[in-house]
Amino acid sequence: MEIIIWVLSIVIVSVFLGMVFQVLRGMYDGYMDKWEEKYLVNKKAEYLEDENILSVNDPLPGEDDVYDDPFDDPDVLDFLERADEQGPWDEQYDKSYTVGGLSADKDKSFMEFQNKMDERDKQLRGDSDNNDDEKEE
Repeated sequence: MEIIIWVLSIVIVSVFLGMVFQVLRGMYDGYMDKWEEKYLVNKKAEYLEDENILSVNDPLPGEDDVYDDPFDDPDVLDFLERADEQGPWDEQYDKSYTVGGLSADKDKSFMEFQNKMDERDKQLRGDSDNNDDEKEE
C-alpha cells in the first residue's frame, strides 16, 4: 500500500510540474510575440529605411562610381603581350615550356623517372600510387 501512495504522489507532482512548465512556456512565448510585434518589426523598418546602408553592389564611400577596366591599362597590355616571349638568352637555355598555359616537361624526363620508380616498386613487390592499370588481384 505504501508503494502505491509513493507512485501516486510522484505522478501528481510530475503532472503539476508539467503544467507549471507549460504555463511558463506560454507566458514566455506570448511575451516574445508581443516583443517581436512592437520592437523587432519597427527596428527592422527603421534599419531598411536608413540611407547609410550599402547594398552588395554599391561602391564604398569615397570610391569612384566609374569602373576602370584593368585591360585598358597600357602597362597591363604590354605585360600580357610579353608574357609568353622568350627571354634574352638563347633558345637552348630557355627552360620554360608550357602546354595550355601550364608548365610542362618538354623532354618527358619526369615520366621516365616515374616509370623507373614503378619498376622498382614492382621489384620490391610494392604498389605504386600511379599504377592504375596494374592492380593486384
